[in-house]
Amino acid sequence: MKRVGYLYEQIMTADNVRKAWENYNAHRPICRRVEFDEARAARILERMKSDFVGVIGRPRVKFIRESGKLRRLQIPAFESCIAQLALWNVCGPFVERRIHDNSYSSRKGKGGHALVRKVQRFVHTKGKAEARYCLYFDISKYYAHIDKRIMIDRLRNIFKDERVIGLFAAVIDSTDQGLSIGYPFSHALANLYLSPLYYLINSIRNISRVWVYMDNWLVFSRFKAPLKRALKSARAYLRGLGCTIKGDWQIFPTASRAVKVCGVRVMSGAADMLYRRLWRRTVRNFARLIRGLGEAELLGMRSRLGWLDLINRRFAPIFNYKGEYLWK
Repeated sequence: MKRVGYLYEQIMTADNVRKAWENYNAHRPICRRVEFDEARAARILERMKSDFVGVIGRPRVKFIRESGKLRRLQIPAFESCIAQLALWNVCGPFVERRIHDNSYSSRKGKGGHALVRKVQRFVHTKGKAEARYCLYFDISKYYAHIDKRIMIDRLRNIFKDERVIGLFAAVIDSTDQGLSIGYPFSHALANLYLSPLYYLINSIRNISRVWVYMDNWLVFSRFKAPLKRALKSARAYLRGLGCTIKGDWQIFPTASRAVKVCGVRVMSGAADMLYRRLWRRTVRNFARLIRGLGEAELLGMRSRLGWLDLINRRFAPIFNYKGEYLWK
């Protein structure tokens, strides 16, 4: 693909800043939304033009507990978010074109639910042929080990204008180590960073499918040998980037062991279920949520029941596809 130029002027417009503000509010609960202020937006735009590094600033650090481990997030300030979203509104589509279609994390029209449906369909229909064996591996502390210099080189292969590269560099260099999980487009850059690894694994003979969700990889084949070659190639490639594969990698037959993807266990010839602890927690939280609600209110919250509608048909769906309430 050819490199893209002449985007800097599109980024530094009042309409783009307004759109970034709208995107910021669209992804936050009503209580945390910020009403659009034209004067404040104009000040942010002037600062973006004069001192983009100062607008990005340094993020605040927050720790959350997820899946039994402590995860470190770096959260940008409001004006920093607006500046980053303004940059991504214009440049994001060109980055997305360079990312392969089988990367599902934090992408419009994809996501965890879409990946689960893809893996379900593939394992259930191709379990005795193309999906006979599966390789699963996870990259250890992936975001913290992303090389900023290599990331900038990836972006230089997309954008001609050094001013645009300088804007991306300001965002990437604002964190102390690697990429931040809490920034608006860090996941997209992380997808771009490992795109060459996808094409390397996919080029191995007899590899039938490769799917990626964040730093979790699923590789399928009819035979074990191609998966062993894929694992060896992935280790060699990641070693050159300063990353390593976690020790819990597996090569296993899908007929006797479930494929774990985005919290769901998918197994050929068996019902799909959430991981046990996650399922119990989901049911417990759902019971708290519906306590005291009437049927009309329950029908109004159908959009929150994606997981329950997706997994284990013995318990779900709570609503059928016509919106009729099934729990009596």
